[in-house]
Amino acid sequence: MAVAFALLTVWHIDATDRSSMLYYDGDSVLPALVRGSIQSGQPQDWALSAVLFIPEMGLYFALSALGLGIKATFALNAAVNLTLFYGLLRFVSGVVQHDRPRVHRVVGALAAFGTATGLALLEDSPGRNTFELASLLATTTYYSMTLLASVATTGLAARLVAGARGRWRWLELALVGVGALSSLTNPLFLAWEVLPVAVVLGLIAWRRVISWRRFAFVGVLLAAGSGLGLLARVLFASLILKDGPSYAKPGVAGLTAIFYPVMLAERASTIAGAVWLTLIVSLILISAIVFRRSLAVRDAGAALISGLGWVAPLAVLGGVVVLGQFWIRYLQPMYFAPVCTLVLAPRLFVHGSALIRRLPKGTLKGLLVGVVVGCLGASAAATGALSRSTAVVDPDVRCVGTWVSASHEVGAGRFWAIRAPKAFLPEPGQLVQVDSHFGEYPWLTDRADYSSTRVSFVLTDSEATPFVLPPVAQTAPSSTIRCGRYTITDFGSPILPIGPATPDAIP
Repeated sequence: MAVAFALLTVWHIDATDRSSMLYYDGDSVLPALVRGSIQSGQPQDWALSAVLFIPEMGLYFALSALGLGIKATFALNAAVNLTLFYGLLRFVSGVVQHDRPRVHRVVGALAAFGTATGLALLEDSPGRNTFELASLLATTTYYSMTLLASVATTGLAARLVAGARGRWRWLELALVGVGALSSLTNPLFLAWEVLPVAVVLGLIAWRRVISWRRFAFVGVLLAAGSGLGLLARVLFASLILKDGPSYAKPGVAGLTAIFYPVMLAERASTIAGAVWLTLIVSLILISAIVFRRSLAVRDAGAALISGLGWVAPLAVLGGVVVLGQFWIRYLQPMYFAPVCTLVLAPRLFVHGSALIRRLPKGTLKGLLVGVVVGCLGASAAATGALSRSTAVVDPDVRCVGTWVSASHEVGAGRFWAIRAPKAFLPEPGQLVQVDSHFGEYPWLTDRADYSSTRVSFVLTDSEATPFVLPPVAQTAPSSTIRCGRYTITDFGSPILPIGPATPDAIP
């Protein structure tokens, strides 16, 4: 069922305008750019953001070894990301329902995962800055591994606060290890998971469900892992062009306080968006109710998971407003944190569980057979559709790639214009990333590209921001090649100089 849900979700994304986020988005194609740069023999001198994408790169490179092609690898990566999410929900469900039958643990994980994929099925726009958060897990670079690490940390912390018996040193080591790797690759993990866990554990200890000693023990483990990860980032300083503190812009907090309600209203303006928001608000409220009940019965594990379901969304929303951030992708805990509460579904709907147990065994077996057959059929249909779709590259991107490869020349373009064609080029160094004033733009790109100081053509798309070409372009003869939404202006020889990087141009 989990694999079927995952494949159906990827099929939905592939079949809608959301597919541009999966296959051609300027950020999502980064793993393909890195792999293409390595395969073409370029020197490796990457300029990255605060996020290093270490586990994301590892997974993409492993899947690309299958030789399926760039687009098919992105689709497979999406299905694997979603399936890993189910596996971690199954782990969390097992932690908080270890005293219940195995079927309850499985049903709890499927309820949570089914809800998460259901939210993704309500998302279909190409917008990269909208309240369509659930489908971002399918992408390679919109913090998918940070999300998975957050869920894993929730399960590990819940097992520890519940008071594991015997020698459970692997739990402590795993918690420190996940925290270290996650903080190393993406400091956003601190805001998504570490700080909300600390707040919820403090509330649980304050209500005397756990001792302050247990609170301190888990807190030290989280702090140790996070500290090790942040310290290890020093080794990657040459790759990090812009780190955490430089993202804070508290001076525009007033604008962000207006921006997010406006974007929420825009999301609610469609039926799918209204349903999406209703589900999110309902899940957050359910999490708050379950948290209160869990405190009453002194269930520390369930209290931690449900507490995160309402604390994490409020914390990240307040955080992005105060820090003046306009990127909605930072708010992903708004959906995955409350979704985790649904692993407790068999405990919340005890009457439904009793009704199922009263069904005749023959009926249950028949239902199971029907579910298995349905899932196999859905998986086969989704796999076939994805196989056909991923064999065809966007014609505009293909047109640009064909012309650039045949030209054997080096050209330039702005970030959003060149990223997708560059990712599908056999020699990605043929397209160089520049800013609006034709200066170097070393952002999520290999700085070895700038060994070419002059280019012979310019690639543009429909972006409305003015693009200032060097003065020589005003008088030099040129020809124009149309590739759908892309335009190639060819000057025939490398006469356009690329200027130096402008620090203010970096986002």
